[in-house]
Amino acid sequence: MKINIQKIAFLIAAIYGMTAVMLAALGSHLFHIEKGSINYLLFNNAVTYQLLHAILVLWLSTIKQTNFWIKSAIYSLLLGILLFCGGLYILVIYGKTMLSWITPVGGSFLILAWLNLSISGFQKIFKSEEKK
Repeated sequence: MKINIQKIAFLIAAIYGMTAVMLAALGSHLFHIEKGSINYLLFNNAVTYQLLHAILVLWLSTIKQTNFWIKSAIYSLLLGILLFCGGLYILVIYGKTMLSWITPVGGSFLILAWLNLSISGFQKIFKSEEKK
């Protein structure tokens, strides 16, 4: 059985979207994060980044003709969301821990994903120019 990364990515992105909404609700009701505090800003950034990048993964997973750069972006986004947003959640809830290093690594994966998408876009531009 061949694993279809796009179907798996769609499922994981849907779970990321769902958990972002759940965490937003928990953040305001259960974690008692003081509005205006640095933890409030970090938590909101984590939720926002998670939700926006989950939507991007959902969209990318519906593209019919993917190339190496699109698939690489999907992998980078899935890992980046987990590490970056997860690292911020850990920082807000538990404070600085031994896992604090995962946040910048996750951010690097998110940047890599956007770079991969840019390369894919450049390829499409230059391929369409060659056909003219």
